[in-house]
Amino acid sequence: MRGRARRSICIVRHNYYPDTHVRRDAEALAQAGYEVTVIVLRRKGQPAREEINGVRVLRMPVEHRRGSPLRYLWEYTSFALLAFLQVSWLHLIKGFDVVEVDNMPDILIFTALVPKLTGTPIVFYVFDNMPELLAYLKGLPADHPVVRALGALESVTYKLADQVIVTQELPRRLALSRGADPSRLTVVLNSADDAVFKPPEAARKDRDVFRIVTHGSILERYGIQTLIDALPIFLESVPNAELQIFGKGEYEHRLREQVAGLGLEGRVIFRGFVELEELLSTLATADVGYVGMLNDLVLPNKLMEYVALGVPVVISRWETFERYFPEGAVAYFRPGDPQDLARVLVGLHRDPERRASMVKRASELYARYRWSEQKKVYLGVYEGLLAGSESAPALDVAREVDAS
Repeated sequence: MRGRARRSICIVRHNYYPDTHVRRDAEALAQAGYEVTVIVLRRKGQPAREEINGVRVLRMPVEHRRGSPLRYLWEYTSFALLAFLQVSWLHLIKGFDVVEVDNMPDILIFTALVPKLTGTPIVFYVFDNMPELLAYLKGLPADHPVVRALGALESVTYKLADQVIVTQELPRRLALSRGADPSRLTVVLNSADDAVFKPPEAARKDRDVFRIVTHGSILERYGIQTLIDALPIFLESVPNAELQIFGKGEYEHRLREQVAGLGLEGRVIFRGFVELEELLSTLATADVGYVGMLNDLVLPNKLMEYVALGVPVVISRWETFERYFPEGAVAYFRPGDPQDLARVLVGLHRDPERRASMVKRASELYARYRWSEQKKVYLGVYEGLLAGSESAPALDVAREVDAS
């Protein structure tokens, strides 16, 4: 970007900063020479305005709380309105060259309406497909009026956006089915930042304990309850095992009740939020990382993080996961089946050579998925827009994987 003024980018995201992937993206843009502003939620105690590693952070006075549909409606509407006013004002007084809107919710696309009307290109970044997620969470059929309405809204976002970014193959197919232009559709895998998540130099410790870990938001659809149900069976063969759960979420109290009911206190440790250094050191010394999703809607970031750290992964068998990590790179079990999960865990405990082989194969595949590679694709979207041309659709690197 030498020889001309810095281009200005705005990112709108209904989440907190800097504790999400948006930090990775925003800092990549800042390091590439862009002037970056992010507009996000404000957690209690956070400043309204801040600069972090060259990224200007503007926090709206809205907090995220899970609750009733009315609570969600109020929260989404409040943030969308405040973000719309903030984006519009900043654009009118200084001008943005590109506005990126990250879902959920999809209505956030309208926060970029004023820049759009003045000719500024819009990037719509899809992290969750709202129609499919709502249908799963509420048990609704695909033809339910609300699901269909959300599908229609998603189609509108694809028409308004100058570029659409999705995180893997399933949302790419959904975007095409809802009218997205394939020439304006790019896959950027939601990979772990390999500057942060990297294998430890030191050998693993705590070899007297077989440690299973899982981290991130604690939600029912993440399937941690399946792992807790599998533990009593697993402990019959591996009595020195333990499970460490990092993070917080609405489903934690149910998991704690489940642990107490099964008499697993002391075997299951709820760690909550910890400093990044402590999290990384504990994950990296684990014997197994657990990814037990109960649906096929996302490619979990924690999967990429375990692979980046060189940790063997046990994962529920879904088409999306198999596309990127075939059998032999990870160990699969039937989704929601604690007996099958226990069987797989026992087999891994008894076969350290298999665990090492899994890590090697997964690392080979991850060389193409890592953020340092995906970042080139992400920045390429901006380069194409600012050059006045459409960027070519990103190669879905999973198509090169031999899943046989």
